[in-house]
Amino acid sequence: MLSNIYMKIALTRSHHRIAPLFDSATTVELYETQGYNNETKYIGMHTCERGAKDAIGTLISMNVNVVICGAISSEYEQLLLLHHIDLYAYISGDVEDVLQGWRTGRLHTPYFSMPGCEHPRHCCHKGTVSRCRNKTKRREV
Repeated sequence: MLSNIYMKIALTRSHHRIAPLFDSATTVELYETQGYNNETKYIGMHTCERGAKDAIGTLISMNVNVVICGAISSEYEQLLLLHHIDLYAYISGDVEDVLQGWRTGRLHTPYFSMPGCEHPRHCCHKGTVSRCRNKTKRREV
């Protein structure tokens, strides 16, 4: 990634942890970074008073590149992927730990999995959402 190119990361938040369900999350925190192994800078928070569709509209309009969340319904997963937003779903943990996990490329490890999930999922099918629930791509460290 070029040094002057920034990407935006959004995390669903409940208290100091990743919200367990994207669909009912009331807070989305936004961060900016120059990519993996670079510092993340907090840039703001969006309150989702009108639900997940409102949150997705905001993420799209703000050109968010990455969403990190807990469980997510297939409808919202598809909306994010159709807008070329990289999705890390079924993630659990403290926000700061999760951000560090993203920076170091370790979000696919069981440490960040929601209870009952063997591995969190990283979806980057970029428009081929019919495969998203069945064949999941995971980043290798």
